[in-house]
Amino acid sequence: MIEDLALFGYSRYGRLDDKVYPAIIGQGHGINYTDTDIEIMGDRIPRQILYPSKIKQEILETDKLVIVPNGSELVRKPKDLVRTIMGIHSRYGFSKLIFISGISDPYSIPALVYLGVSFFDESLLQMEGSMGYRFTPFGVEKTDHDVSSENSMFLSEMMRDIQRSISNGTLRDIIEKTVISSKAAEIIRIADYSYYQDFEGVFPARTPYIKANTIEDLYRPDLIRYRNYISESYTKPDLDIALILPCSARKPYSRSKSHQKVIGSLGDLRKFIHEVIVTSPIGIVPRDLEETYPARFYDIPVIGLWYEDEKVMMKRMMRSYMDRNRYRKVIAFIPEDLDFIVDAIPYPHEVIEFRSSNLQRLREVIQREVSGGKGINQKIAKYDSVMRYQFGEWISPLVSGYTIRRNYNQDMIVKDGKILFVYNENLGKFTINKASADMFVKNGKFLVEIDDFKPTSNVYAMGVVDATEDIRQEDEVVLVHNGEIRGVGIAKMPARAMIELKKGIAVKVR
Repeated sequence: MIEDLALFGYSRYGRLDDKVYPAIIGQGHGINYTDTDIEIMGDRIPRQILYPSKIKQEILETDKLVIVPNGSELVRKPKDLVRTIMGIHSRYGFSKLIFISGISDPYSIPALVYLGVSFFDESLLQMEGSMGYRFTPFGVEKTDHDVSSENSMFLSEMMRDIQRSISNGTLRDIIEKTVISSKAAEIIRIADYSYYQDFEGVFPARTPYIKANTIEDLYRPDLIRYRNYISESYTKPDLDIALILPCSARKPYSRSKSHQKVIGSLGDLRKFIHEVIVTSPIGIVPRDLEETYPARFYDIPVIGLWYEDEKVMMKRMMRSYMDRNRYRKVIAFIPEDLDFIVDAIPYPHEVIEFRSSNLQRLREVIQREVSGGKGINQKIAKYDSVMRYQFGEWISPLVSGYTIRRNYNQDMIVKDGKILFVYNENLGKFTINKASADMFVKNGKFLVEIDDFKPTSNVYAMGVVDATEDIRQEDEVVLVHNGEIRGVGIAKMPARAMIELKKGIAVKVR
């Protein structure tokens, strides 16, 4: 039986009978060869189907597996390979595991696991070793002897790293660190560019961190998801003056030395202006969302130079943002390397070079512009923005008029004497309380329908009846049975996996 222990998008870590996946399997370890056929995980497959002389798009289905034959040939045409795998997901969902035969390039395996492949056979990889080709973390090197055993150790360690990365939510970062194969890079780019909607639907709502060391990070599903929100849905606080600032190495930005100088210099004037940070690969970060994911959880080399792709992304995002959120005046307090962003500002604006000696000038300009203006409560504005970003615009009228109560070093959203949400400062998100759960039930948002039982520490997939499509892994969810609220927790699977799988933790109950 398939038992998933952890998911990361389409990637799966778990057990099939006594085999841990994802894995490379061989003779006597899940695969056995005869003269005419091959036994794979208990299923006998004719040899010519797995290793045909030409690429065949036909796939083979067994009770537990979907088998893609002749991977060594198919991987040479990444578009065909990705289309084949995505077709399997569309047809079978999470009900079966994917096995791909005959992969000879081990450096494409992490990318294939990201696509959702769980099993590979080692036949061609062993042949490469017998011919003296040694696999190392930095590429292939030619030797004059059989290095099959060394390659087996290398592959075993690779699979252990991949299994751990699925379990701890860092798979995407692992993949970008190991893109040695050009075919692997093509696979990831095709998945990002051509199948964004598919991957966005299963990509976690948050990961532990984002190491943005390559241009590929611009196209991560979670970052595109965020940028789309800012460009298409985000609504600024009721302020008509914007202050554009550069990012900082320290997160959240307001704790960095450079931003602390700005904050200290402006003082009480800040309640009259809306601060907007420009960065890559995030794009635009309103100050009110700087503590959320992904803004607080990425790291990027800061060298004062930008790739052209980054410039295009930031300018395009700024234009979209400004089209939706209108300001009377924009003040850009930016270093010279960000001057390109000014072209995307459609409103009257003033540029001041980002340096300490100009802080007094910045204060004077802002003081002149905000004279007689209306200020806002910055904490309320922040929490309004975080709630809309996390749950959707529908939440705003339901919590309107709330107050903030501070208990146990945590801010709580209170209305009519009831604690609706608790703000997690370390994660930059709200946790749902049972007092607010009814809002989600009435609006059909972030709901997991379960069988008739009292959930305790975990809800397993076999106990899930249905789930709303808006649920991503790591989202806050409400557990219900026939409209009755049974608990709240954190999703450990995307909605489709919860419904289709029979084993594995679907929700961690709080």
